[in-house]
Amino acid sequence: MKRFIAVLLTLSMLTAMGLTLTACGSAETAEASATEFVLKPDGTPIRISWIGKTLNNPWWISTADFAMREAQALGVDMSIALPQEEVDLERQVAMVEAAIEQAVDAIIISPVSSEGIIPVIQRARDAGIIIVNFDTRISDPNMYDAFLGGDDVFGAYKAGVFIAEMLGGQGEVGIITGLMAQSTGVDRHAGFMMAMEQYPGITVVAEATAEWRSDLAADVTAGILTANPNIQGIFASNDQMAVGMVNAVLASDRDIDDIILVGYDGILDAVDLMAAGQLDALTALPNIEQGANAVRIATALILNPDYRFERELIFDTPLVTVGYIPGLTDLTIYEFASIHFPFRGITDTGY
Repeated sequence: MKRFIAVLLTLSMLTAMGLTLTACGSAETAEASATEFVLKPDGTPIRISWIGKTLNNPWWISTADFAMREAQALGVDMSIALPQEEVDLERQVAMVEAAIEQAVDAIIISPVSSEGIIPVIQRARDAGIIIVNFDTRISDPNMYDAFLGGDDVFGAYKAGVFIAEMLGGQGEVGIITGLMAQSTGVDRHAGFMMAMEQYPGITVVAEATAEWRSDLAADVTAGILTANPNIQGIFASNDQMAVGMVNAVLASDRDIDDIILVGYDGILDAVDLMAAGQLDALTALPNIEQGANAVRIATALILNPDYRFERELIFDTPLVTVGYIPGLTDLTIYEFASIHFPFRGITDTGY
């Protein structure tokens, strides 16, 4: 446990300074040598660059942690880099350019812009670098060798169905969307609206973006509550925004028990809000599966050039509720927490 926390802290500090962390570069692995790496047929280590979207969301930190742990277990030389802000395309492009300059074997990436990242990814492909795309899709499937991620459409659909069912199929609801330049923002919006179409008694009276940010979500929620005094349910398209949403409701004159509030991702703060009875449900995005399996797939493609991924590898996005609700619940909050945050209340990260 102490070793894993040390890796997390090192990752956070190094990436915040614009640096990267390698699988054998932390204090915990200082004694490791190149001979511990799995070697390619030419006798050199496998080198991978893992590039996420932001340091400002604990979901991304945890996914990076699980990716690094898998790289260490496999014996892969991997660096991790994340922009400070999720909208910083220029910084992420620079990270890809650095990986090209370093002549890595593979880049594992979730783009901050599904379209905007394409030119630099094309340069990486021209350099013979394998591309594993995860979580947020690069718009052009020809730009990557494999994609894996959560079923965001179905996950948001389940969140919408939960809200509608809790309201008995009648009422006014709203949605706080993320960045619509990313496939995750588009898919979660689409899934929620798909659910709403099945409930003619439900009216979507508010729709606004908070760009995945908690502070913006608080402002957006305050505006939604003022403009729609009869609103009875709100879906925040990620848990950072769900935290801001809950805080805004608590600061308003509305009784939080009178509004169904649902998030998406499964970060520790959202788990704590659910345990406190302030968030009603969340859809969980698979951080362990994406973090570990992206590294495995990249390694497999490097060592086995005949491997082909003709389909996307899509993981389930379970609906998590406080108590079990037949027909709706995939996991209760305590079942979910025991898997993802076994040290909740013991360590800062919960794992």
